[in-house]
Amino acid sequence: MNEFFRRMGNAFRLFNNYVVTNSRLIIRNVAIVVFVCIVVLVSISLLVFWMARSAPPEVAVPKVTGKELMEGMLVLQKKNLGALLDPRYFSNHEKNMIVNQEPSPGSIVREGKDVRLVVSKGPIISIVEDYTGKTVTFVQNRLQEIFSFQGKTIRIGTVTSVASEEPSGTIVGQYPPPNTPITNVERIDLVVSKGKEVQSFRLKDYTGTNVDEVMETLALRGVLVEVVPEIINDPAGSGLVISQDPPEGSVVKRNEMVNLVVGYLPSEQTREKLYARVLNFDVPADVDTAQVRVVIQDRIGEREIYNQENNGGDILSIPFKSYSNTSIYIYLDDSLYDLRKIE
Repeated sequence: MNEFFRRMGNAFRLFNNYVVTNSRLIIRNVAIVVFVCIVVLVSISLLVFWMARSAPPEVAVPKVTGKELMEGMLVLQKKNLGALLDPRYFSNHEKNMIVNQEPSPGSIVREGKDVRLVVSKGPIISIVEDYTGKTVTFVQNRLQEIFSFQGKTIRIGTVTSVASEEPSGTIVGQYPPPNTPITNVERIDLVVSKGKEVQSFRLKDYTGTNVDEVMETLALRGVLVEVVPEIINDPAGSGLVISQDPPEGSVVKRNEMVNLVVGYLPSEQTREKLYARVLNFDVPADVDTAQVRVVIQDRIGEREIYNQENNGGDILSIPFKSYSNTSIYIYLDDSLYDLRKIE
């Protein structure tokens, strides 16, 4: 028992000596740890406070369901909120009406957040629409839009061009007519305006003008042109109109003849008549795009008068000049599509 108390006394003396000897060091280390902890906590608090102050302010999401799309977007804009559109077909909602929104009205969000809007594209189409006043391109896009969604394929059929008071390229008729049920409809034939045909106009003074320009102008108006060559020695006057018949101010009608006396060098002289012509060609409506190339061939050889990419349904009027017995080769994407002959 005495041995136990002796050991306890020795342990107490050792502990007392250690604490007394090292108390200053312990106090200093504890103070350092406490100070570091305080600095870290203050820094974290300041960072959280700064982030809260710099973040966009919170707003309540307004209710836009049931509103017209533009009206709803203006409401969101006033709250500094964006919009993501999700258009869908609905049989019981008018076109461009907002059917649903996410987040829901009253939700608290930060400014700048996008609100997803489900917007009606109108009822599912069950009848043929009225396409008068539209363009062939519009109809192509419309058919693809509405019937790809409904799992049905309706294509553009025959496109016929007619002269009318409507602007060129405008649809003036269709078959089947509007409101026809689409159940058994596989294609829609269109009648497209090629503009008002000029029946008559007054001639200008074409003297001194290059014959190519004059022939193009008159050919586009349906006027026939006969070139009468006259030998000249001045190269500067080659190809220029010297005189015309009928004269300036005369009224000419479609398919009437205008005679142009044109100066040519002796080496360019020819006795054969040169005619101004116009090639009218409708690009097939059942293609998206096609490279249209037109080549003519007459007594002076073969030459290309047109080479350009066009959309399906485009109506082309290409002026050119040639001699009698002309062959016209029309290529679509390097394949011969049509051959026409002019006596």
